[in-house]
Amino acid sequence: MSASKQVRQASLQELWLLSYPLIVTMGAQVLMQFVDRMFLSWYSHDALAACVPAGLLTMTFASVFVGLASYTGVFVSQYYGQKKFASVSVSFWQGILLSVISAGLLAALTPFGNMLLRAFAHGPAVTPLEVQYFTIINLFGSFSVVNNVLASFFSGQGKTKIVMWGVLGGNLINIILDYILIFGKLGLAPMGVKGAAWATVLGYGAMTLLFAWLVFSSSACKQFKLAKLAGFYKPIFERMVRFGVPNGFGYLLDVVSFTLFTFMVGNISVVSLQASNIVMSMQPVVFTVVLGLGMGIQILVSKYQGLNRPDLSVQVVKNACRLGYSYAMVVAVAFFCASGFFIGLFIAPNSANAAEIMDKALPLVKLISLFVLCDATYLIFGEALRGAGDTRYFMKVMLFCAWGLLIPGTWVIVYKLHADVFWVWSWLTFYAGLTAVFMLVRFWCGKWKNIRITA
Repeated sequence: MSASKQVRQASLQELWLLSYPLIVTMGAQVLMQFVDRMFLSWYSHDALAACVPAGLLTMTFASVFVGLASYTGVFVSQYYGQKKFASVSVSFWQGILLSVISAGLLAALTPFGNMLLRAFAHGPAVTPLEVQYFTIINLFGSFSVVNNVLASFFSGQGKTKIVMWGVLGGNLINIILDYILIFGKLGLAPMGVKGAAWATVLGYGAMTLLFAWLVFSSSACKQFKLAKLAGFYKPIFERMVRFGVPNGFGYLLDVVSFTLFTFMVGNISVVSLQASNIVMSMQPVVFTVVLGLGMGIQILVSKYQGLNRPDLSVQVVKNACRLGYSYAMVVAVAFFCASGFFIGLFIAPNSANAAEIMDKALPLVKLISLFVLCDATYLIFGEALRGAGDTRYFMKVMLFCAWGLLIPGTWVIVYKLHADVFWVWSWLTFYAGLTAVFMLVRFWCGKWKNIRITA
């Protein structure tokens, strides 16, 4: 690891130097999403209500492939730490192959996704906007998968600053295009949700071109003999599928359950959906930033497991707890003490139902103060387990918690009890706490220490 050569192994400094570019990267993506939804809320509340469920559905369809593709970084990290540079290149190409396969599959799922959006019927004003937003982004969903593989080539080597600058460039393009296309600037007609969708696609496309140029025009292309080693290699492909598919399906189960949760909230009332979407737009402030830290955890744990040093992996996680909980606690207190301020950022002053949305959202923000602490625990220990190769356990936890508890419980609360959105979010908070406990207990039991990904 380029960052870790100058510092002590498994130190707090090593984790920070590796993770802070990833934290900046994920924070930039939060900012991009925040600005995107803020612009849409200024354009119309129906546009905001449409973009969250439709965006979650695109994430759902891409989640298996993104989870599988992102696991390329684990293989790159282990092989790079073992100085097996040819295997680094081969792993990279297997990830590229999987991302190419995903392009056709994702595009083919678009009609099915549109059918789902119409079936949930979030209202005559919202559903058509959901379909527009989903169709555009899902047809080009393979960009996000390819970008994960290209970025993994650098992050697996510890070159996370390259990933940071690549993502920042794409996000900046996205934000600029958001403003131009949503509101119709520079002589263009206002496009609303269509403009937001095309801005996202063009931003991700620019990111793909930039990462590809960095990979194939750099000295690494010669060092790793990328051109000579291109193609299918069955042994590594099979191991990547063996560990990556459970990882991808775990993400799928998590994302699908969260998507269905959002859709069911929409059937309480439009105001409840708008209030819930505001809170969901705030939650990534912790989730995405701690996920950036989690990516650093995953890289280092993978590296030290490849070197057969689980003791150093444990030290990495202890350092991660110091960083992650400090950040999550600050944000939780800010959300709890300044709930009205954060909600107000998403409500236009002249909105007819601004007061009603505020009343619905205020107690939800109080809940999310606890939710973000549970989420931080889940991410820190969950990413450590995935870095060690314990992906099947991750998949089983998601199967039990998401499909055995979250979805059935939400369905009962919404359709049988007809309860307020506050109780739905209370159930979601309980779910987050339970998944956090499962990940924490599994890590400290230590079964992951004997898993060998690249053996």
